[in-house]
Amino acid sequence: MRAIAFIKLVIDNLLQKNMNVKDLDDLGDLYHEYSVFGVKNKQLPGIFKPNQYSKAYIIRAYIQLSIAKCKTSIETPVSFTELFCADGYYAMVASHFGATTVYGVDNNRDGYFTKANIIASRLGLTNVHFIQEDVDNLDSLEKVDIVANIGGLYHVSNPQDILVKSYNMAKKYLIVQSVVSLANTDPDYFETPAPGWTWGCRFNKISFDRMIKKLKFDLIDQHFNELEGNDRPEDRGSVYYLIKVR
Repeated sequence: MRAIAFIKLVIDNLLQKNMNVKDLDDLGDLYHEYSVFGVKNKQLPGIFKPNQYSKAYIIRAYIQLSIAKCKTSIETPVSFTELFCADGYYAMVASHFGATTVYGVDNNRDGYFTKANIIASRLGLTNVHFIQEDVDNLDSLEKVDIVANIGGLYHVSNPQDILVKSYNMAKKYLIVQSVVSLANTDPDYFETPAPGWTWGCRFNKISFDRMIKKLKFDLIDQHFNELEGNDRPEDRGSVYYLIKVR
């Protein structure tokens, strides 16, 4: 009987996996690919896949490490918020890695946010909640253990203000990622709007790092690489920080 029950469990899991693959496929081309959840899906063409691959390993590592550092026991609850979440991929990753209460926040300017709830539901992530809100209104959101400000600071004209609000929203850890320019090495470089755009902003690697150090954040780790989907040097650099909140 135990063997039969085990075989039934294996079959049920396989059927569930196949159902998830089909369910995500019928959503069309998504911002991210979801193989970390054991499913396949269609992804938007062009820059999306190489840029996700460039960023995902370090961001997922920072999420997993910060969740682990929040836990003093198996039952310790950990709350997490992803800002600029687009389709909510990293909010779902945080849930997958053990965060117990998870939020994804986005203003849905580009429309990716509309599928976030559907994806989370089909992945069975019932503890992930999505809030359509502009990051300028972070003060209205509740504080959580971990805040991930990833992929959005270069979209705003006041990145330092948003960064400080993100820090103040976090109880324990702040994860930061942003695009930076490779076009110059001026230590004071900051430009808004971003070069070639009518909105956003741009630092370079050195000037972004100087801003972080000026704010006297307690750095656990930092990283830099290139976003291999982006051709312009102004859009190709990527900085990452894991910060402990005092």
